[in-house]
Amino acid sequence: MSDIAATGRHDLRDALDLLSEQVADGILHAEPVYRETRLPAALVQPLVRANVAEILTALAGETSSLAPARETGRITAAEGIQLDLLQDAFRLAGLRIWEELARRLRHQSDTGALLRASSRVWSAVDRSSNVAVRSHLEAAAGFGEGVARTELLRGVLTGAVQDLETARRALGVPADMMLVVAVTVPGPVPGPASGTTSGSEPVDGDDASPVTVLRLTHEGDRLVLVAAPTSEDAHGALAGLAPGTRTGASRPFTSLAGAPAALAQARTAVRSLNPGEPGLSCFGDRPLDALLAADDGRAAELAIAVLGGLRERDPRDEELLIATVEAWFEHGGSGTKAAAELHCHRNTVLNRLARVADLTGRDINDPRAAAELYAAVRARRLQPTTFAGLHPAAILTAHPGGNQQHSDPSQG
Repeated sequence: MSDIAATGRHDLRDALDLLSEQVADGILHAEPVYRETRLPAALVQPLVRANVAEILTALAGETSSLAPARETGRITAAEGIQLDLLQDAFRLAGLRIWEELARRLRHQSDTGALLRASSRVWSAVDRSSNVAVRSHLEAAAGFGEGVARTELLRGVLTGAVQDLETARRALGVPADMMLVVAVTVPGPVPGPASGTTSGSEPVDGDDASPVTVLRLTHEGDRLVLVAAPTSEDAHGALAGLAPGTRTGASRPFTSLAGAPAALAQARTAVRSLNPGEPGLSCFGDRPLDALLAADDGRAAELAIAVLGGLRERDPRDEELLIATVEAWFEHGGSGTKAAAELHCHRNTVLNRLARVADLTGRDINDPRAAAELYAAVRARRLQPTTFAGLHPAAILTAHPGGNQQHSDPSQG
């Protein structure tokens, strides 16, 4: 098999200007994740060029000093740039470099050689990225303990920190504890509960308590890491941290290595709450809602496909019919209990459900149709803005005929 490196085609230094411009443009303008950064173009562009040059030197098989990566870590820490944004910048550089290399190797038929080329690119990028991250953390430590611990916690939650045992000790997280990550979305903030303080710096819990609480603000959300002797203790601590807010919690885990996945779970859990609904949602408690919340687009398509016929009604009529379906499911298919909640007669509930069947082609007595109706109603509740933005004509749906015969919904 041919070795692409031996042909010199790993040497992309003739494309340094182009690649540097693309990466700097991505950081300054094209990538939404960087728009909140405060670094001026006059600082970003030379840093990018120096780092890309170092990566291309390493890719060509020559020794690189990694001095630009160290300098980048120091500057981003001094400017208060978040650690995950620093790491994302190196990933963006790797993507642009690989795209250019792949373009040059587009006629290469040796799959093994292509895989080795990809490995070399990301190995060079990771080497520079890791040095920049270490430099960032070391520099942040010199700006005060609070800033350093905030950045360290951010790195743990986003996966940017690799030395997790050192991080655990530095953050004061006891060993052999159950851990939970929580996300509280923006909204009214109550006064701080016992064992916490307001603000974005992570803090320990009360010294007399076996529960440790660390928190920070990240991308507009309040993130919390709780360490407690048991899962029940961890979730109990979360329940008292932010009453009246919308909070999602991860499943309990035992190692900081699980923190990034737990953060993703917590974000999904908080999106499983109805819009405007306060409360604590734990990942796994609402599996269907979590599935729908995980993909806004697909959930909206489901809602349109099943409930599209209702959108031709007056909005007040549409909401009335959907609320009737929700009450029906909430009370286990009891027309009497649903009627009591809706302050109407049982026959009114049954008539509305028959109208839903006419408009959607789904009879609530059919278990499969009922499952589709329930999932679609939940999708609509969880993503009302996304649902409203899609027009039924944009979704190809096929409904049974409108003259379908309906059995009494009270049966079964």
